[in-house]
Amino acid sequence: MESAYTLANRELTEIREQNRAEQRRRTDEIIGLAPEYLEIERELARGGTALLRCVLNKTADISKIRAHIEKMQKKKADLLQRLGKSADYLDDLFHCELCRDTGFDEEGHRCSCLKNLILKYVSANANLTPYMKEQTFENFDYFLFSSQPNDRGRNPLKYMQAAHDRALRFAETFDETHENLLLIGNAGTGKTFLSSCIANYALKRQKTVYYQTAFKLFECFENVKFGKLNAEDAEQADTIIRYVYDTDLLIIDDLGTEFVTQYTAATLFDIVNTRMLQNKSTIISTNLSLQGLEDTYSARFTSRITGAYQVLSFIGKDLRRIKFSN
Repeated sequence: MESAYTLANRELTEIREQNRAEQRRRTDEIIGLAPEYLEIERELARGGTALLRCVLNKTADISKIRAHIEKMQKKKADLLQRLGKSADYLDDLFHCELCRDTGFDEEGHRCSCLKNLILKYVSANANLTPYMKEQTFENFDYFLFSSQPNDRGRNPLKYMQAAHDRALRFAETFDETHENLLLIGNAGTGKTFLSSCIANYALKRQKTVYYQTAFKLFECFENVKFGKLNAEDAEQADTIIRYVYDTDLLIIDDLGTEFVTQYTAATLFDIVNTRMLQNKSTIISTNLSLQGLEDTYSARFTSRITGAYQVLSFIGKDLRRIKFSN
């Protein structure tokens, strides 16, 4: 998993190479149809060299040389027209006219084409499923949440409205505040959906994001630790592990559903602790209560996240069942 900037620049390089190959193909095509084109190009090259020499030496032959160049240019245009080609058929090819596919404008600033490519690869590295990419704050559906208090007198709709507003503020500012979120609630109450909303909002801000379930995340760490992978897969897993520590926003989903061992508990603490020390934000979602987290992992783990993580509680019925029944 390479950086989005590296991948974007690699794609720009491929675009430039493709355009050069197409230019060579077009040139060979014209030479095959009209061999005299080569002599026209030679005359234009000689004229350009002569014109530069005149400018440097300040001689009086500039107008004569310019007239010859114009004559050759017209001859070239006439040849292309005779072959049914446009006047710019042999001109340099660019996908982006602003930066000529270099990625930077004349002032050295990133071009919009490079920015869009970076955004594309930032999103690709986030590990979101196609379904998760559709889950945004804009299409948040409050109608799925009951406004009737449950048996404990708590209103699921009000809880979700509060969670939504808090999550949106987090998505807007986490890179400045370095906050973390702990999403607690039963399965299907909206934790993953809200995490996806945050992830997509962060990606629009061109922040790096990595999402993974706890099961898959710790499986990756264990496979590397205990040498369960071939060389190629181990290299890819190493890259993912580095990204887990370095990404702007890490989302660990369904914590507590993995097979918990002494190694996975220690790995979880190291991820959480290291990212906090580096001012990197993390979102953890779990079906466990705070006491359940302590019983499953350790008092050391819950002590580390207490005060450092904003807890958002999710209540109500399984939303997936509600959608299916409708």
